[in-house]
Amino acid sequence: MPRPDRLAEAHDRLVAAIGQLVDGDEWRRFLDTARRFRSYSVNNLLLIFAQRPYATQVAGYRTWQSLGRQVCRGESGIAILAPCTYRRSDDDDTDNGEKNGEPVRVLRGFKVVHVFDVAQTDGDELPSPPVQLLDGGDPHHVTERLAAVIADHGYTFTLGPMPAGHAAANGVTTYDTRTVVVRDDLAPAQQAKTTAHELAHVLLHSPDQGERPERAVCEIEEESVAYLVCGSHGLASDDYSFGYVATWASGDTDAVRATSERVITCAARILDALSASDQAEQAA
Repeated sequence: MPRPDRLAEAHDRLVAAIGQLVDGDEWRRFLDTARRFRSYSVNNLLLIFAQRPYATQVAGYRTWQSLGRQVCRGESGIAILAPCTYRRSDDDDTDNGEKNGEPVRVLRGFKVVHVFDVAQTDGDELPSPPVQLLDGGDPHHVTERLAAVIADHGYTFTLGPMPAGHAAANGVTTYDTRTVVVRDDLAPAQQAKTTAHELAHVLLHSPDQGERPERAVCEIEEESVAYLVCGSHGLASDDYSFGYVATWASGDTDAVRATSERVITCAARILDALSASDQAEQAA
């Protein structure tokens, strides 16, 4: 079977597996928790960053209690702005204060409220997306070979600690410094998968590739490429890639399917580069 057909078949398996994953109880429990965290405005995100730069999940005092966690004694809240609204009265206009059958609420101003980062709380573990770090080796030296492709594109590759502000990440691609860093404390199989993900960053979403899609699409594409590249070398990344892609796609398999052409083309490009490098070494 030609390589593009094999990759297309593997991508179909990815889409099907995600469809099965998001029907499970673990996924629903994760989403039920995720919905309880508010989406914050740009201004509030700036306020959160200014007061607690490394905050990851923030919520109000009572929301944390409802999730089985308690704000630690002595912790100071992060001040943000919450809208103050009131219900429009019958005297405000002729539609009896309703629009499409729903009460109309009018913004009156803002008030200061306080939220807390998860690191400021103790209690029950929060449900996490069904993503498991890969264990095992890298018998085909995929990380080393992918690192050479990264270097061929003018990026410096390093196995080491994550840069400041990215402590929770497994890998980071920084376009302005043209660097790729992958954690040095991961299992070799996970390092290989993460390196493939970061190479997809370089090939698909660097500034010289034109306008970038939104973040979710980027992550779907990059992890899908990593899944295909690793699978072609006998490294099964199912336990990590299925949950990762499903989370960024919000369980929408159509969103994953829509990226298939770019993903397959990029994966084939990487595999061709690896094959060419192998052939050059054998000829040397």
